[in-house]
This record gives sequence, C-alpha cells and structure tokens, in this order.
Amino acid sequence: MIEKKNTPRSIWVLSAALACIGAGQSTIFILIPQEIRSLGFNEFQVGLIFSISALAWIFFSPYWGRLSDQIGRSKIFMLGIIGFALSLFLFAGIIKFAQIYTVSFSVLFILLILARLINGLLGSAVRPSAGGRIADITDTTNRTSGFARLDAGWQFGVVLGPIAVGLIMLLSNNNLLMPFIFIGAMGLLIGIFNFNLLKKDDSSFFNKENNIQLKFSDRRVLPSLIIAAFLGISNACIVLTSSLFVNDVILKSSEDLYFFVSIGFAIVALSGLITQLLIVDKFLIDPKKLVFVGLLIMATVFYLLSNTKEINFFYVLLAIYGFGGGLARPGNVSILSLSVNSNEQGSASGLMGTVFPLGHLLTPFSIMPLYMINPSYPYLLISFLGLFLILYMFYNQKLFFNFLKSGVREDV
Repeated sequence: MIEKKNTPRSIWVLSAALACIGAGQSTIFILIPQEIRSLGFNEFQVGLIFSISALAWIFFSPYWGRLSDQIGRSKIFMLGIIGFALSLFLFAGIIKFAQIYTVSFSVLFILLILARLINGLLGSAVRPSAGGRIADITDTTNRTSGFARLDAGWQFGVVLGPIAVGLIMLLSNNNLLMPFIFIGAMGLLIGIFNFNLLKKDDSSFFNKENNIQLKFSDRRVLPSLIIAAFLGISNACIVLTSSLFVNDVILKSSEDLYFFVSIGFAIVALSGLITQLLIVDKFLIDPKKLVFVGLLIMATVFYLLSNTKEINFFYVLLAIYGFGGGLARPGNVSILSLSVNSNEQGSASGLMGTVFPLGHLLTPFSIMPLYMINPSYPYLLISFLGLFLILYMFYNQKLFFNFLKSGVREDV
C-alpha cells in the first residue's frame, strides 16, 4: 500500500499569497463596477476594461510559466506579486482621483484599461510559478494535496475579501483606496517572504538551457486543459448568471439582491475551501477519482439549479457545487502536473492559467444569449456538457489518464 508523504509546509506560504490575490479579485468585483458606472461608464465599457486584462492574462500566463522553468520560480513569482499590487494601487487610485477632480472620459478610460492591463501582463506570473514550485517539491503521493492547499488559499481570500473590505471601509469612513492599499501591501509583504524562501534552492529546479515549449495540442496536456475549460465555463456561468437568476426567478425582486448573491458566492468559496483542506489535503485519493466525482456532482447541481425556485435550496446547491469543484480542481491540476516532465512544470501550469479564464471570456457570448431565451437554459447546457465530458473521459481513459506511477506519462 502506498503511503502519502507529508506535504511540505512551505506551500502554506504560497497559499497565503494566493489568498491576497483572491481577496483582491473579489474586492475589485464587489466595489469597482458600480464605482466605474458612477463615473459615466456603461456596462459594456465596464466589461471591456476587465476583458482586456483577461486577454492579457491568457496570452502571458504560458510565457511566465515557461520562463519560470528557465530562470527559476522566485523571480517570476515576485514579478507577478508586484504587478498584482501595482495594479490594485493604480486602479483604485485612478478612480478615487476621477471622483475628486475632472478627468476627460477618454483619458480616464485609457488609464483604467492600462491599470488593469498591468494585472493581466504581470499578475499572470503568480499562478504558473507557484504551480511549478509545488510540482518541484512534491511527488505522486502528495502533489494533489499541494495543489489543494494552493487553491484553498485562493478560496480563503475570496471568502475573506468581502469581510475585510466591509471592515476596512467602515474604519476608513468609506475610503475606496484603503481596502486596496491594505490587500496590496499584504500581498507584497507575503510575496517578499516567499521570494526569500523560493530563491534558497531555486537553482535546483530550473535550467537556463531549457527551451521546451508545451503546446495546447500536446496529447499529454490537452485532456486536462479540456477539463479546465469546462471548470472555467461552469464557474463563469455561476458568477455571471446568479444575480440575474435570483432576481428573475427566485426572489422576483431586486431588494437586497446583492446581499443574497454575496452569501451565495461566499458559500461556494467556503465549501470548496473546506473540501480541499479536510478531504483532498488529508487523504491519498486518486486524482482521477476526484475529477470524475467532482464533475458528476457539478453536472447534477446544474441540472437541479435549472428547476430551483427557492433561495434556501439555491444555497444548498451552491454548497454542493463548491464541494464538487473542490474535488475536481486540485485533481485535474495534479493530473496535468503528473503528465509532464519535471522541466515542463511551469509551462504546464502556465497553459492551465490560460484556459480557465478563457471560460469567462466565452461565457458572455454563449451563456448570456441562452439566458435571454430562458433563464434555465444555461444551467441545462452546462449540465449536458458536464455529463458528456464524463462519458467521454470514461470511454477514453487511456487518453485522459495515461500517466505512469512514476508521475510521468509515456511519450506520445
């Protein structure tokens, strides 16, 4: 019987950095859209500001992952943290400045795009370098646990972010800058600590002569990227349609809408966090089983959501959805990592960082038109896609799960 090795404690420090980024992202999505609209921007322009950043993230994530394989994780990780914090400071600062002083609409629009673009260009370096580092210091028995801890950090930040924002805004007399300064500063401090920790043995895990460039079409990584794309689309569907669905179908009123939806988002994140820390991190579970069970749970939840008319049942389903995602995400990332060689870990993590946000870009053009026809159709579509993916995986297991016990797939 294979025993699970202890997961390195240093991963918790990486997890803390991801918690800051998760808190920063949730804070932006809670506070910023309405603040931007108050400056005269419409919904399309607000979406464009965020979409351009997501596009930059998609294109640069593989580059940073590949570079971390060549020059080490520490430098790339720190660059990403600096980009994340700088983007937070500038984004909130520009909005605050525009609320006090007169700024031309076109100049303000460009400045906001540039501020978010920094996050897409540089902030996209954090995940690939952190993922590569986890692969460096874990083996086949504890790699899933390592990735679970990393994702748990993100989930913790998503849950903690809104609470911290409310408290900081209260203490600072609703000063918009203060939450972003606090979260950005915490990110920098934890980032510096990580940098010093990572650079101690960085040279053991990178090769300057490493010119390997993984492609999306590589049969070793394509299956995991397909699963990640589904996870991204399902997550985007929940994020983009929840407030509309609660308003149109469940409550049939906009009164206290954001309060009810915020509770729902917190339930998803908290459920995923608990699942990863109490199940995935504690037990040696085949990542293949985690993905199968997680996807089956998610597909079932989406089918049930399509028929939901009651807010408490909606919350129960979101908790179950978070549980399914808490199983599938670390399982899938672990499979991806175990499918490639040690000198390709950063590259593989970078590709994963590209695919997941792609769902958020595609969803407005695919899911939202369906919602306009019938609010239940997006959930039925995701449920169907999930079940189709499960069946396809089951009948093509050699394609999806062909890695060796040593942790590396056979060459294809």
